[in-house]
Amino acid sequence: MRYLKLVALALLLASTSAFSATLKDYLPQDVTYDPSIPTPESVLGYQVGEWHVRHDQLVRYMEVLAENSDRFQLEYTGRTHEDRPLLLITVTTPENHQNIDALRDAHMAVADPARKGDPETAPLVLYMGYSIHGDEPSGSNAALLYAYYLAAAQGEKIEAVLRDSIILLDPSLNPDGLARFAQWANQHRSQNLVADPQHREHVQGTPRGRVNHYWFDLNRDWLLLQHPESRARVVNFQKWKPNVLTDFHEMGTDSTFFFQPGIPTRRNPNTPEENVTLTAKLAEGHAAALDEQGRLYFTEEAFDDFYVGKGSTYPDVQGAIGILFEQASSRGHAQDSINGVVEFPFTIQNQFTTSLTTMYGAHANKTAFLDYQQRFFDSALELADDADFRGYLFGDETDPARVEGLLKLLAQHEVQVYPITRDIEDNGVTFKAGSSYYVPLQQPQYRLIRAMFSTRQDFRDNTFYDVSGWTLPLAFNLKFTRTDERVRHSDTAWQAAPEAPAATALSADAYAYGFDWHNYFAPRALQELLEAGVHVRQADLDFTAKVTDGTHAFDAGAVVITQAYQNKPWAEVQQLVQTITARNGLNVHSITTGLTPSGMDLGSRNLRPVEPVKVMMLVGDGANMYENGEAWYYLDRHVGIPLSMIDTDRFNRIDLQRYTHILMVDGSYRNLNDASVSRLQDWVRKGGVVVGQQGGAKWLSENEILAAKFVEDEAFDEKFDSSALSYSDRDSYYGKRRVAGAIFGVELDLSHPLTFGFPRQQLPVFKDSLNAMTVPKSPFITVGRYLDEPLLSGYAAKENREVIADKAALVAHRLGGGRVIAFADDVNFRAFFWGSAKLLSNAIFMAPAIDAYASEVKDAAAAAAEAEEAAH
Repeated sequence: MRYLKLVALALLLASTSAFSATLKDYLPQDVTYDPSIPTPESVLGYQVGEWHVRHDQLVRYMEVLAENSDRFQLEYTGRTHEDRPLLLITVTTPENHQNIDALRDAHMAVADPARKGDPETAPLVLYMGYSIHGDEPSGSNAALLYAYYLAAAQGEKIEAVLRDSIILLDPSLNPDGLARFAQWANQHRSQNLVADPQHREHVQGTPRGRVNHYWFDLNRDWLLLQHPESRARVVNFQKWKPNVLTDFHEMGTDSTFFFQPGIPTRRNPNTPEENVTLTAKLAEGHAAALDEQGRLYFTEEAFDDFYVGKGSTYPDVQGAIGILFEQASSRGHAQDSINGVVEFPFTIQNQFTTSLTTMYGAHANKTAFLDYQQRFFDSALELADDADFRGYLFGDETDPARVEGLLKLLAQHEVQVYPITRDIEDNGVTFKAGSSYYVPLQQPQYRLIRAMFSTRQDFRDNTFYDVSGWTLPLAFNLKFTRTDERVRHSDTAWQAAPEAPAATALSADAYAYGFDWHNYFAPRALQELLEAGVHVRQADLDFTAKVTDGTHAFDAGAVVITQAYQNKPWAEVQQLVQTITARNGLNVHSITTGLTPSGMDLGSRNLRPVEPVKVMMLVGDGANMYENGEAWYYLDRHVGIPLSMIDTDRFNRIDLQRYTHILMVDGSYRNLNDASVSRLQDWVRKGGVVVGQQGGAKWLSENEILAAKFVEDEAFDEKFDSSALSYSDRDSYYGKRRVAGAIFGVELDLSHPLTFGFPRQQLPVFKDSLNAMTVPKSPFITVGRYLDEPLLSGYAAKENREVIADKAALVAHRLGGGRVIAFADDVNFRAFFWGSAKLLSNAIFMAPAIDAYASEVKDAAAAAAEAEEAAH
């Protein structure tokens, strides 16, 4: 491979005068190449690395290879949010393609303890995935070269691999982000490349190409499956159960090249030690090839494998080897670094080289990988037998939507879940048949289940690259426990219903229709009714109504559609209610009279009309891109609210009167000045609702819009004694000081409008900061406090927990004619915290019911005025 040294030298010495490597520069010469196979240049019109490949060009090249190579079969596995195709190319010999189903079955038998497949004869399966972060493009551009190599390379070396292997090529794990970044880099490319790191080509605007359409980091979504890109690839992962999965990334320009193993102490405890041994075996091949090229690289001193929702860790708890590659980024076409100019072709070469070493290294150890996979799943059942409990119970009789959300997620990961057939009380919690489920440990996905349901709070290493707790039933705010009981359950595992449930029959002559607010999708139904022009009212108090089949107790928050005040014929309203509620899985009641057996009557002032909402969110400079995306996704996809997104630098120039609500997620909001504060205060006092989350709430507090103060940093500082620490303690000390993604418990005031529809007093919330508010003096504006012992899952130092305990997490109050609502935490973290996400829709729809002022004098005067009005 001496030629590789020459390639490396050429790329290193290249000036910034738009150097481009030729195909021959990239390719190894120890095989021959079929001249009938189209090269990337023949389809793209330029050499790989000369421009950043657009996703449509990448797709077209894969289609051309599939048309010209009998080794390729191309499949469209889905569409992104922006309707770009998701591709999977299956690569093997033509003979294997003719027998592909039998080969897949033979491979799957190895991963099935009940079938005892043969590791000696089963095919090796590799899942080669590239650039899940779209602005880390050397991966997807290297996929052009790797695809050409797979189609065109000839000789016994490659033929042996193809005979024994099925290669699944996923050239772009994030098409929308890749397309966004390619456009950015290409539109700023000069003929004479500009390597200045401050040049616009290297400094992206918001949203960066790293994220998908809704500004999510898809590399955190392998477990959570909230996006179509993730769901498509996990379908294929579970369909094939590969032996190796690659995850090609980029890192800071001043670095070199990283491949796993990562930091030994930061491995998920459910990952076997042998996984690391096999990863190291492949690493030997990466190192040998990079040594020959004279490239710098490192292992083991960075990046963790703890959170199982990342691409390099998700395979590790399922019998596969996930491998993270990180290349120092040119983040454009060329960029200065401490190592000299980093050019785009140079970055592509490393990713292509290690694609080949992964493939050939895995093939050289084929039997070892397949044997490991078989023993992994066999040992899963043995570990389940040895565990000190039998499985997990979860459920919630108040909201089938949240339960079904978790059920669908588990099913996509091939976790077997069974409906229980009788009520069970376990660990002081009652699980009702019909709404509760059992997850036995005794199944092949044992290790993944343990990772999903873990509430672990103690760790070998307290420094986390990502989150330390993600317990799925807590995220969905479901009752759950581990159990050692013999649970009576259905013999058939739960499966998603193929069709939507039938609509509830409504009485044509009903006085009104009503549905409860407990369901996760109740806010979306309300929004759809408002958009359809239906007059809707919402209950601020509990009441019991007479309905066609007896009586029904409606809790506060219930939505009522009365015959009165409709602008449409009642029959049309009935059809809209029936269609919309059925689509959202809601049970609707036909109310027969406005006179109720208990609680308020339907003409009460406490059954207030709901006005259409116009919600705006500040984005851009000073706002957190990820939290912006989470809020956008939730309001757009789960609630159906059209969200206006306004850049912070335009805030002082826009017409605020267009909006009923303004959302400020985490951020510094450095673009907002004194004039911005005055505009916002005036808008709120005139009736607007401002909702602050994390840094957004802190900004409202610092500018005296929110009447609550955040706990000062000094309160945390004084808890930690650093006087006896040495320099080597630095990382662990700061790791201990952070709350790096844990789940905390909040005690809710269930009588407060902001909590209407929540099933229990305790609410799990995701916490990734030290944000907490001191409890305000007014007794009526604190909606939720952290528990006395707040940690439910993940890592948080005792010192931090002591400060946060019993502090305010949720605050809401009036300000003039408007409302101010504050969340200390991200209530919609990564879109899978369905349990707390509803706080955001409540902040929108329930805000008019929030009457308490922060000032006790004002609040007492307002209460007196209300009492006087009621006495007339």
